[in-house]
Amino acid sequence: MTAHRRVLAVATSLTLFAAAAAVLAWLVLGFVPVRSATGGAFAAGWQTPAQGSPDARWPMFGASPARTRFVRSGLRPPFRLLYTIPGRSLIEMPPIVFRGRVVFGTHGGLVIASRVDNGSRLWVTNLRGCIASSPAVRSGVVYIGWSGPAPCRRGKDGRGGIAALSIATGKVLWRFNPGNVESSPAIVGDMLFFSAFRSRSESRVFAMHLGQPRVVAWSYPIASKVASSPALVGRSLFISAYDHHLYSFNRRTGRLRWRASAFSDDVDARLLLSVQSLVTRKSWTEGGYYSTPAVAYKRVFLGAIDGVFSAFDAETGVHRWSRKLGGAIYGSAALWHEKAYVGTTDGDVYALSARGGRVLWKRSVPGKILGSPTVTNGLVYFASTARETFVLDARTGESKWRFGDGRYSPLVVAGERAFLVGKGRIYALENAG
Repeated sequence: MTAHRRVLAVATSLTLFAAAAAVLAWLVLGFVPVRSATGGAFAAGWQTPAQGSPDARWPMFGASPARTRFVRSGLRPPFRLLYTIPGRSLIEMPPIVFRGRVVFGTHGGLVIASRVDNGSRLWVTNLRGCIASSPAVRSGVVYIGWSGPAPCRRGKDGRGGIAALSIATGKVLWRFNPGNVESSPAIVGDMLFFSAFRSRSESRVFAMHLGQPRVVAWSYPIASKVASSPALVGRSLFISAYDHHLYSFNRRTGRLRWRASAFSDDVDARLLLSVQSLVTRKSWTEGGYYSTPAVAYKRVFLGAIDGVFSAFDAETGVHRWSRKLGGAIYGSAALWHEKAYVGTTDGDVYALSARGGRVLWKRSVPGKILGSPTVTNGLVYFASTARETFVLDARTGESKWRFGDGRYSPLVVAGERAFLVGKGRIYALENAG
């Protein structure tokens, strides 16, 4: 073989190798086996914002059991800083606001309550467990979960549960220990709803009567990790799992209504998803749904760690549409004016049409977006790992303001006051005008 032919053969081999590597990279990192979608009825204007009441301004994660993360207010930056509440360690999830008190948990295992009017500390209770969820409150009792010992670490040992504390004193009233609880509980009437997991293949969804006697009304096993929080509308409960499925239950009886997925159930497709997870996250089982469902327009909206954001029919579970976004999705969506707002680990903020999933606008910010947005007064709030909070026009995506702290979920709204979550502290803000 002449020198010229040898060079040509080597060049051809390198080209074929590069092409094969590109195809393999696309298969492993870029291709996602999403099912075909079926369009259907859309209930325009049907939304359940937070129930306004003088006692509970922001009573649970997402502001309401539907977890839409939208409330009405007159808040608009620039803001005036009133005071800060130190958390002593990382605060991953936002507080609740109830009867003049702000209550939140920390990675160091502390539950902290402060006064809304001046930020002075009322009490601190040490649960000695990793708190990576928001509390919920009802009738003067705070319910909050923990997972493993404090401070928070990646591995969880199954020694977790949920605790009830007096909002007046911080006294622990009772504990229940079904396993790791990263789920932010929801309360509807006299029922408490949450999930717990003991391993990546063993979880349960719980419904508990809070009356006397306090009893578990029902529980349902799921053979996967469930870290998301339940969302509820009417008689339906929705919760997602790492097995790439969304589950719907009758909230009163625990009967499984349906089980749905935006992903193909073929063996080859599931293997590909596992390989993707292994390459990108060093685990076979770190894909699927971590975020909490959000429910409006008679649809359920949900993003996956695999980067796919989807909408399902709330009554039947039919897959309405999906949109592949850049990066992973860990936070739940905010829903407002027939739009879904969601952020990704690529640092991109999307406004999607709730009706069909069309991208209405997209903006990029420094850092990763791991938490959930908040929408109020026509503005959408996001925080990123660059330790900043960003405020965008919810209609256009235009930048309106930014604040030099933040990391996960950005903001809760309590009347005409906002509580912005920094990395280890909470800021009380009001309009500067």
